[in-house]
Order: sequence, then structure tokens, then C-alpha cells
Amino acid sequence: MASNSFTKAVAALAAPLLINSKEACAILEISPRKLWSLTNCNAIPSRKIDSMVRYLPAELAAWCECGCPTNAGAGDQVRKAVQK
Repeated sequence: MASNSFTKAVAALAAPLLINSKEACAILEISPRKLWSLTNCNAIPSRKIDSMVRYLPAELAAWCECGCPTNAGAGDQVRKAVQK
């Protein structure tokens, strides 16, 4: 039988580091237009890679725990909180 820490480590490796907007919309249960609006004003933490926008699941969870703030710049505050 595998140890609990080993199981968690394997699960962490299997989880994607970054997700796309379609997956983020599904997780957050919001429309693509709403996600784009939140991303565009930096209310939600995101990463831009070339022309693609990606999201870290841990940062999305932290954004939800902060009450899903919609004010401009909230994404940076959430990112800083996750990095600590």
C-alpha cells in the first residue's frame, strides 16, 4: 500500500501546472466573456505566454478564497499572497 504522502505527490505531478481559459471557466463556473473581462483588468491572476493566457489552479483557488474580487489589480494581490 502506498503512503499518503506518496499518493499526494503523484497526484500533484498529475495535476496540470497551467490551465487554459476553457478549463478555468469550467472550474470557476463563469462564462468565457466574464473570464476575459476579469483577466483583461487583472482582477484574476493569470499568465501570458506569447499570445496565450494561462491560469494556475492554486491562484484561482486563492482568488476564490479572497471572495472573488473584481477590482482592477486584485490578481496581483492574490498572486503575492500565494507566493508567500
